[in-house]
Amino acid sequence: MTHHRNQQNVVLANVSRRQMLKSIGATGAFVLAAQFPATRQAMAYATGADKMPHGVVTNPHIFVSIDKDGLVTIQAARAEMGTGAARTSLPMIVADELDADWSRVKVVQSPGDEETYGNQDTDGSRSVRHFIQPMRQVGAGARKMLEQAAAKRWNVDPAEVEARFHEVLHTVSGKKLGYGELAADAAALPAPSLDSLQLKKPSAFRYIGKGAVTIVDLHDITTGKAVYGQDVRLPGTLYAVIERPAVVQGKVVSYDDSATMKVPGVVKVVKLDGTPPPAAYSPLGGVAVIAKNTWAAIKGRDALKITWDDGPNASFDSVAYKAELEDAVRKPGRVERSEGDAEGTLKSAAKVITAEYYSPHIAHATMEPPAATARIADGKLEVWTSTQSPGGARDDLAKRLGFDQKNVVVHCALL
Repeated sequence: MTHHRNQQNVVLANVSRRQMLKSIGATGAFVLAAQFPATRQAMAYATGADKMPHGVVTNPHIFVSIDKDGLVTIQAARAEMGTGAARTSLPMIVADELDADWSRVKVVQSPGDEETYGNQDTDGSRSVRHFIQPMRQVGAGARKMLEQAAAKRWNVDPAEVEARFHEVLHTVSGKKLGYGELAADAAALPAPSLDSLQLKKPSAFRYIGKGAVTIVDLHDITTGKAVYGQDVRLPGTLYAVIERPAVVQGKVVSYDDSATMKVPGVVKVVKLDGTPPPAAYSPLGGVAVIAKNTWAAIKGRDALKITWDDGPNASFDSVAYKAELEDAVRKPGRVERSEGDAEGTLKSAAKVITAEYYSPHIAHATMEPPAATARIADGKLEVWTSTQSPGGARDDLAKRLGFDQKNVVVHCALL
C-alpha cells in the first residue's frame, strides 16, 4: 500500500485491493492514511512484544480504510501461514472493536515495511498473543474517529454518539449515519490518544471468541485459487532452479555448464556465493540455471557437472552426533529455577520411573518449496514471495543488492 506521508496535511488516497498489492494507487476508498508518525507503544507484555524489532503500531490511519459505500478494508501486516491468525484473527479483532459488519470487511495483505506496520516476524505463535491489544486499539481508535466525525456533523456532544454495527447513532435523537457516509470526515481527523480509547467489554464482543468467523482465505485455499509464492506470473518471466551443496557450508570448486547451455530454453548459468557461518537465513550458495521455463531449468541443472568442496561438515556423522547430544544432556545443567527438594524427594520415593526420549532433527520444511519472483525496473526492486518476515526480507534484499530500502517492495503471498 502506498502511504502518502505529510506531517502537516491529511492526505486521502484512493486504493483498491489489486493496486494496494502493487503499492500504487487509486480506486475510491477513503484511506485513513499514515500521515502521522506511527504510534508505538512500549506494551509491557510478558511476551516481549515491545522488545521485538520495530515494536507495535496502533495508529488506525495505518490499518483501516473505509470507502464511501461503507466497505471497510483492514491491512493484515503479518504473514498468513494457513492458521488464519494473520489474515483472519487480527483483522477480526480490529473489526470487532470497530463494531463493523464482518460481511462488509475486506482484508488485504500489507507489503513488508516494519517502519510503517511494526514488527512483522511471524513466528513463535506470537501474532495474536502480541497483537490482540494493539489491534483492539486500532479498531477502537477508528470507531472513535467515526463517532467524532458524526458528532461534529450533527453539532452534538460526542458523549451522545455511539457506533453500532456499521452505523453511528445519535442516542438522543435517533439519527443515524453509515460508516461510509462518515469515512471522509473521519479520515481527516488525527488518531486518538490511546488513553482516550474505550475498549469493549468482552461481553460486547461480536466476533472474538464466538467461533462464527471462518478463515478469510478458506475458499480460495480449498479450491486452488489461493496465491502462494510460486503462483506469481509476470510478463517475460524467466525461471531459475539452483543446485545446492549436498553438505551445509559446502562450496563450489568448479563447474562445467557446456551441456547445460545446449538444453533448449536455457538462458544463463550463474554461480552463487554462499554465506559465511553462521548463515542464519542467508543463501547457502550453489549454481543457478536460468531458463525460459521450469522444465528447461530443471533439465539444465541435471546436465551440470560440479566439483564440490564439502567443507567442515564433510565428515559429519548423525550417529556420533546423537551420542554427543546424549552425553551433553546427562551432564549437570544450569539451574533456572529451584522450588522444593526434587533430589531429596526422588531419593525417598517408593518408586521412581525413568525414561529417555529422543527426537531426531526435523526439517522446518514447507509443503511449498520457498520461491520468489523479482522484478527490477526504473531503479526499483519488487519481490513477490512467501516469507515469515516480509519486513526482514525487505531489509536483507536492500543490503545484499545495494538498493535504497525505499526502493524495495516485498509483497507477502500466502505461505
